[in-house]
This record gives sequence, structure tokens and C-alpha cells, in this order.
Amino acid sequence: MMKKTIYILITLVAAMAMQSCTHNDGDIGRWFGTWHVESIEIDGTAIDSYDGYSFFQFQSSVFEHRLSNPLHDEQYTVGRWQDNGESIDITFPDTQRVWNYIAGFDFGPSSVNRLLVESADGSDMVLSLTSSDGHTYRYILKKCG
Repeated sequence: MMKKTIYILITLVAAMAMQSCTHNDGDIGRWFGTWHVESIEIDGTAIDSYDGYSFFQFQSSVFEHRLSNPLHDEQYTVGRWQDNGESIDITFPDTQRVWNYIAGFDFGPSSVNRLLVESADGSDMVLSLTSSDGHTYRYILKKCG
């Protein structure tokens, strides 16, 4: 009986340790995980050239934008994000790398990309960003998994 109790305790501790690795700094609520960018719009018009291989990932205060195509040729950039309730702020330290593949994001040494949360439920989200050139970009997201 004692061996079974020790086994159960070890299993519980291991499960808790694995959970803490994927939820660094605890549960971040609706944002946690990987979101597929279903489409991108500029001023209300869908970008026809968008290929659908873009993903936004949120964990703790870390934001990652990942491009992944069927050939598994991946590009990514990592930044920081902060939830402000009705908006989120995303900043990137590596501005040259990011600039090339995220439509609408403004970059500079201390640039903050403020995205408004237009709508959000458990598996769908719409974020929008008005860039310095005056265009409004909308990102239609769907939760993965």
C-alpha cells in the first residue's frame, strides 16, 4: 500500500511539473496557446495573397509569430505582449526580422503594436491594428487544438 501511495505522489508531482512548463507564470486565460491567422484584411478588404500559414502563439508574457508551410519551412519571431483588457500590446526586439512578414505591424526601437480586441470567444478572435500609415489591419484568428 505504501508503494502505491508513493507512486501516486510521484505521478502527481511529475504531472504538476509538466503543467508548469507549458503554463509559465500560471494560467493566462483566453490568450494561451496557438492561434491560426485565418485571414488578414486591410481597410476591410481581404489580402488575396495571404497564404494561410501564419500563427500567433501566446505563453506567459511571450508572443511568437510563426510562419509554417506544408514543406515545414518555418520562420518565426519572438516578442513580448501585455493584455490591457480591450487591447493587447505587442513589442519586438528584432525589428528587421519581423518587418518582412507581418502585415500591418509598425516597428521601431521602442515601437508598441496596440491591437484592439474586436471580438473574442473560446475559439475565435478578431484583432485590429491601425498602423502609422493610417491603414487598419484585421487579423481573424481561430484557436488551434
